[in-house]
Amino acid sequence: MKKVLINNIGFKILSLIFAIALWIIVVNIDDPDVTRTFSGIPVTTLDENVITGNNQVYSIASGNSVNVTVKGPRSMVDKMTKDDFYAQAPFSEMSNVNAVPIYVLFRNSKYERDCEITQNTMNMKLNVEDLIEKNFDVEIVHSGELSSSYYLAKESVSFDKVTVKAPESKMRLVDSVEISVDLSGKTDSFTAKTDLKCYTASGVEISDMTNIGLSQNSTDYQADIYQVKEVPVKIGTTGVVASGYTLTGVTSDKTTLKIAGPSANQVDSIVFPDELLNIQGANKDVSVDADVTALLPSGVYLYNKSDATIKITAKVEAKKTNTYTIPISEIDKNNIPQGFSAEIVEKSIDITVSGIDKNLSDFSVNKLEPYVDLKNTVEGNNEVIVHFTLPEGLSLVDDVKINVVMKNNTVQESTQQDTVTN
Repeated sequence: MKKVLINNIGFKILSLIFAIALWIIVVNIDDPDVTRTFSGIPVTTLDENVITGNNQVYSIASGNSVNVTVKGPRSMVDKMTKDDFYAQAPFSEMSNVNAVPIYVLFRNSKYERDCEITQNTMNMKLNVEDLIEKNFDVEIVHSGELSSSYYLAKESVSFDKVTVKAPESKMRLVDSVEISVDLSGKTDSFTAKTDLKCYTASGVEISDMTNIGLSQNSTDYQADIYQVKEVPVKIGTTGVVASGYTLTGVTSDKTTLKIAGPSANQVDSIVFPDELLNIQGANKDVSVDADVTALLPSGVYLYNKSDATIKITAKVEAKKTNTYTIPISEIDKNNIPQGFSAEIVEKSIDITVSGIDKNLSDFSVNKLEPYVDLKNTVEGNNEVIVHFTLPEGLSLVDDVKINVVMKNNTVQESTQQDTVTN
């Protein structure tokens, strides 16, 4: 058997090659029909104004590309690619359920007689919506902040409203229209052109702006920036508190305020008018809410808007009295006339001091340094006032007076000399 197979091997190979060549010739002469599928042929839309002209928009739900099957002579079909076809969807033929027929044709008419197209996709399906309009305020959002040494006094845009036009499904997503401004590192007023962007209620930028139109896409932004200055607060009072009471001080929420603005350098302090805090006849604290902004000159702004109103208070406290006994030995006798001697009749004196609790508790009678001034006294009995050094906040209820007997030592010495001489 093996001998039969290998006998005349060259002749047998030549016969096989001849048979194949003959088959190819026969096939090419006959050119039989074959079937082939072409995928992903893009569909071109026509007559879009049928929708857009009615203030509507559309999106393609399905059918933006088609697959076709072609039957025809091998010599033609084998040479074809998907670029040999074009597909069209005329919107003028749209049905009441928003379906548009798709027509697929050969780009080269030479195929039309011998080849047949079978479509796998017959219709393009559309989503059609009415366009609606809505007005939004242009919101300014800062992506960076100024340093604490500078103040943003005013910011503005060239227009503060924008109209958004979109299908209802898209409009439901739009919650705000914003511009983003980076203030970090800014130390002077500046202007910039910024883009308008749409955001959802959760603050996410709407990146797909398909079918969303804005009346303006950008705006000019201007910021007025000034250096911050800190100035003291000055507060006065008017009137006199009730008898037996004292004004212990005036306090406020703020002792200094930060300001800024083109005129801030002309302001050295914030001065509240005295009549704002009337303590006439007061027997308790008096407080008022003061409007700081009313005191600011034009071109000056508060750095902290929360400081627009501050509370100022006049502290009023009832006076109390304490009585102290001072021995006569503690009283200095000053300015005794030459030739005289002085003797205080009383053994001790009582003084009554008035003041608030704190001052009285801090008071020490050892620091009174009492004295009498005998400069204008005469021989004999003299009633003189005792002077004291009282700390601030304390006062004597009544003047303290004592009797001082002044003796003329010169006359006494002269009498004694005359007696000795006689």
